[in-house]
Parts: sequence; structure tokens; C-alpha cells
Amino acid sequence: MKKHLGMILRLTIAVAGIAYLTLNLNWSDRVVLPDGSSFAVAEVSVETLTLEDVPANHAELATSMPREPLETGAKDQPRFKPSVATTVREADGRLLGLGLLLLAPIYLIGAVRWHMLMHVRGMEVSRLKTFRLTMVGVFFNLCMPGATGGDVMKAYYAAKGASQRSVAVMSVVVDRACGLLGLVLLVAMLGLTMLDDPLIRKITLLMWAGLFGVVGFAWLYSRPLLRKKVGFDWLMDRLPGGGMLRSLDNAAVAYGKHKTALVCAVLMSVPVHGLVALSIATAGYALGITQPLGYLMGTVPVAVLVGSLPISGPLGL
Repeated sequence: MKKHLGMILRLTIAVAGIAYLTLNLNWSDRVVLPDGSSFAVAEVSVETLTLEDVPANHAELATSMPREPLETGAKDQPRFKPSVATTVREADGRLLGLGLLLLAPIYLIGAVRWHMLMHVRGMEVSRLKTFRLTMVGVFFNLCMPGATGGDVMKAYYAAKGASQRSVAVMSVVVDRACGLLGLVLLVAMLGLTMLDDPLIRKITLLMWAGLFGVVGFAWLYSRPLLRKKVGFDWLMDRLPGGGMLRSLDNAAVAYGKHKTALVCAVLMSVPVHGLVALSIATAGYALGITQPLGYLMGTVPVAVLVGSLPISGPLGL
């Protein structure tokens, strides 16, 4: 009975996630007015929207409203917003297919990275199970607000039945941290090749500062003498749930003994995020954008980084 209830719960969560994603997509061609309101239209030419397509209460707008992308359209003019079906129909199918193929290796690399981080801490989890849990995390990252819900589910299933639950949970946290550091490193390195652009230059400086800041904090965090002097250990023992926090803290500090694995995990993350950025750029070209590839490779990872933060909410979606 318990097994069946668990299956029903998982299916319910999966359906809810798919429903959430579905409801956040635009399924009808719409016209967005300057005041932010919009209305659905049907059988619209991809080139123009005529007066006949405009509801009576908006007929005073114009006799013809050209379709203009958000980036170039005038703010005081109506804008055509295509549906998912219209967008896919007008896109370059070959470039869309290439974008999907570029995504394929990232899940394998991610599973190998996580498996390595568990293995160095003595967790004997099969590669197949690691890949399965990785794909569970991917599903929740895509179908829930933000891009961290998958980590919660990965931590839950990794800890379930494990003899070292704190180690299992911390392996997910460290895996996410290494992934974010790899993303920051990618942006920082790409930015060095485009310092003539003011925006890229600013982003690059922030990324390098953040990278050194995080590495410095991690080094200080693992110093027992410093932790004792600042009273961190004293505080840890007096916080509610101190036993569990102490267990997680010990698991985190223990990764300091596996610096080679941590460096490898960060380096493995760089091509992963590079493929993600290239895939998004390829999809953008399939939809008709014209920005240079170098510019997109320097800015798209920043948007991915924002979406990866727990505070970003629906920005991840």
C-alpha cells in the first residue's frame, strides 16, 4: 500500500510540474498593446495584422499593425506575440534540432560529476542510479519555478535508504556549488576576450571578483582554528537542530580533503555550461535573432546563472 501511495504521489507531482510548465507557455497568437494588455487573434498573417483582426474596443488603433520583435518594436506601437505553434512553425528546424543535440551530453557529464563527488566520500551508488536521479533533478528544474527544485529531490532520493544521509545531501549541495563555480568561471574566461564591450567588461569584473570571493570563503570555512576564533563552532552547537546542522557541516568540511575531485568537478562544469549557452544561442538563431555568437556566449550564461539561484523564482523558467 505504501509503495502504491508513493507512486501516486510521484505521478501527481510530475503531472503538476508539466501542468505548471504548460500553463506558462503562450498557446495563442496575441497582440500586446502599449498599455500592456493583450488580446488573442486567429488566422493572422505573419507579416501584418489588419483592422479586421482587432476587437471592436481596440479598432481605433490603426488599419494595419506590423509585426515587430520586442527588441526593435516601438514602445508606443502594438506588438505581435506568436504562440508556441507559430514560433516553432516559423523557426529553422535544422538549427532547433542542432540545439537539442548540443544538450544531450550535459546530462551524462552531470551524472559523472555527481557520481565522482559521492564516490570520494565513500558512497557506493551505481552509475545507472546516479543518472536516473540526475534526470529526476532535471525534470523538476525544468517544470518548477527556479532551477533548484531538482536539487531538493535529488538530495531526498540520494539520502533515502543511505547509511550516511548527511553525506548524500551534502554531495548534492557540493555538486550544485561546483556547477555554479564552473558557470562563473566560463563567464569570466569568455569575458576576457570581449573587454571592449562595456556591459561584458562589467560582467567579467563581477564574475572574477565573485569567483575569488567564493574560493576564499571556502578556504576560510575549512580552517578549524579560524572557525574556533570567530565562534562558528560555538554557534553551530547552540542553533536549533544543531545535531543535524553539525552533521551536515562535518560532511561539507570533509570535502576539503578531496581538492582534486572538487577542481575536476568545477572544470567538468565549464563545458556543460558552454554547451547550454551554445544550445540557447543556436535556438535563438533558429528564431531569427541577429546578435553575434561571441556576445551571446558572454551574456546567456549570466541569465542562466540568475535562473540557477534559489532566490530567482520563476526567472529560471
